[in-house]
Amino acid sequence: HERTGIGYAGWSQGVDIEIAGWVEGTNAPKSGLEIGDVIVAVNGVPVRSALMLVEAAKASQGKPVEITYSRQGVLGTVTVEPVLKEIDGEQRWMIGVAQRPRLEYTRLPLGQAFVESLRQNWRSAGLIYEFLKGIIERRMSAKSLEGPIRIAQLSGDAAREGATSFLALMALVSLNLAIFNLLPIPILDGGVILLLLIEMAMRRDLSLPVKEAIIKVGFVFLMMVVAFVLYNDLTKVLPRGS
Repeated sequence: HERTGIGYAGWSQGVDIEIAGWVEGTNAPKSGLEIGDVIVAVNGVPVRSALMLVEAAKASQGKPVEITYSRQGVLGTVTVEPVLKEIDGEQRWMIGVAQRPRLEYTRLPLGQAFVESLRQNWRSAGLIYEFLKGIIERRMSAKSLEGPIRIAQLSGDAAREGATSFLALMALVSLNLAIFNLLPIPILDGGVILLLLIEMAMRRDLSLPVKEAIIKVGFVFLMMVVAFVLYNDLTKVLPRGS
């Protein structure tokens, strides 16, 4: 049983939803998913429990759903069309994966918990870069990006689950923001570092008009990203037809 999760002072916790098999007569087996894959998100919404996958199938009403999964640390995305099946005398929409939650609590000394935290944050950072790479290569949908509205909604859900889930989400949000800030986009810290490296290579300062133009382009791009994630959040939060 693999230990996964975020290292805490004294505790290490991990929660994953792993595909254990298939439901006969559904589309999941031929979607590209494999047994052992870990389901990361459904329609851009992070999956933290098996129930969320059931709710996603129900909400789809037969429309294809986008499933983000992790296979040996590499993220991928597939689209699965739910099917209507009779379960216990009730008609239900099903994606068709049999799941097993991987949950383990391991008590660790403070020093080991700190090391485990670094290891898991490094792994999470790698997944974030893999996700961004997937968007650039068009292997994954940009609609999976979450903005402030969805983060607030997820924070409320995590808080209701308990302090551990809430702190884990806050740690993940902080890590995402730190990595985003290091991207080589003008106006962000990563962009400033890139400009400094360029000036070091040129052995002279860029002219003020050039710097101003670069910063303006970066600002416009950043505002476009903000507008996109806000629109993306609203389409997920507001009822259909609003």
